[in-house]
Amino acid sequence: MRVKYTLKRLHDVTRALSLRRRFDRHDTWSREQLERHQREKLSSLVSYAVQHSSFYKKLYAHIDTKREVNLHDLPPISKATLMDNFDSLVTDPRLKLSELQAHIGQLTRDDPYYLGEYRVLATSGSTGLKGVFVSNRKEWRTTIAEYLRCAAFIGMKPRLPNRWKVAQIAAGSPVHVSYRASVSSDVGQFKVKRIDATTGMANIVTALNAFQPDIVSGYPSMASLLAVEQMEGRLLIHPRTIGTGGEMLTEDMKRKMREAWGITPHDIYGLTEAGAYLGSECSFHRGMHVFEDLVIAEVVDERNRAVPDGVSGARLLITNLFNFTQPLIRYEVSDMISMAAEPCPCGRPFRTIAVMEGRSDDMIYLQGIAGGEFAVHPLNFHGPLEAFDEIKEYQFVQEWKGIDVFIVLRQGVSADQMADRVKKKLKEKLESLGARCPELRIRPVERMERDPQTMGKLKHVQSNSKPR
Repeated sequence: MRVKYTLKRLHDVTRALSLRRRFDRHDTWSREQLERHQREKLSSLVSYAVQHSSFYKKLYAHIDTKREVNLHDLPPISKATLMDNFDSLVTDPRLKLSELQAHIGQLTRDDPYYLGEYRVLATSGSTGLKGVFVSNRKEWRTTIAEYLRCAAFIGMKPRLPNRWKVAQIAAGSPVHVSYRASVSSDVGQFKVKRIDATTGMANIVTALNAFQPDIVSGYPSMASLLAVEQMEGRLLIHPRTIGTGGEMLTEDMKRKMREAWGITPHDIYGLTEAGAYLGSECSFHRGMHVFEDLVIAEVVDERNRAVPDGVSGARLLITNLFNFTQPLIRYEVSDMISMAAEPCPCGRPFRTIAVMEGRSDDMIYLQGIAGGEFAVHPLNFHGPLEAFDEIKEYQFVQEWKGIDVFIVLRQGVSADQMADRVKKKLKEKLESLGARCPELRIRPVERMERDPQTMGKLKHVQSNSKPR
């Protein structure tokens, strides 16, 4: 069984390498070529979905799918809609949600394909609802190719005989796409050391010092903590590249990594619904290129109307152009982003994300000084705490009777003095915005607990108190 599994992985990664080389050629396309490619792929996807998915056949009953499809004529779908209609949405009637969930429950590192031909993944449910995503082997090879493409974007093209040593500090679960893609590509391409982000920092530092990676990949909050460990002399590594994804990368996190290693991290947009990655920064660091030959990304407002480049939207609508097993067409993602108005100097035809502002789910609602309810953007919580170099890590949790502010301090810092300074800074910020400052409970802790159920990600701003 082990030999058969390895042979499948070798075959898949070989095909993925060929796909990645084809994707490289797309870098030289004109914008017109790219948009024509998108229209052709969309029409094929919609036609297939209507023929093989009873859900889409009903949803698109009023649309003439025999002509070239107008994307804006297609109604968006949410994750709740996807999961509620899973069995009728997928295009293979053998795929049943209950059976796929049972398959996920018994996965190990060397998991077999479901029915011998399907890769099954799950999202962490950090926004409240877990998702299950399935692709056939051909589609999974495209996902591996996406992984290899991101690696190339950040300077990690495969090399032999001295393979790149990659330390990946992220999800420890085999159902998560970052874990699964790295395992699938770890066949002669890279030497990968996977470290669960929920592992204690002392153990992570010990493992990295022994491994001495060329590339460090992980959540930005974790990479920022490692930068502090390096600056304080416990971590002794010399990576040439840092890749971050899965959380919002702030300017303060970038600063710490530059101070620790003299390099600017490459931000990568991980998104299971897009296969594995929606996009990546290139060497110019002018924003994350969206892989628009594989995905159509629409930045829209609350009513799903397109917003201009340079303007932040309320959400994204994602259309995966290569997954025909589980078609995701105008699928809602709560990320708030804006696209750059100008092209990247690298010359690629793909648009870049100028600003990543977090998820609309992260908005905090407080009472306004002038009355009524006041929405506070999560960025307004990041800024005040990032002004304190004494704080290694932080998290805001809104409850009914106030906000708990958890902070991890550097050694030797007075917790009482820091608590007073943090409370004052936050109060000034919130009141300057027009919000009434709630009770702030500053809670110094030794470390942030990272939940395996959310793949070890740290949600910096979260509300357990719904808007009234």
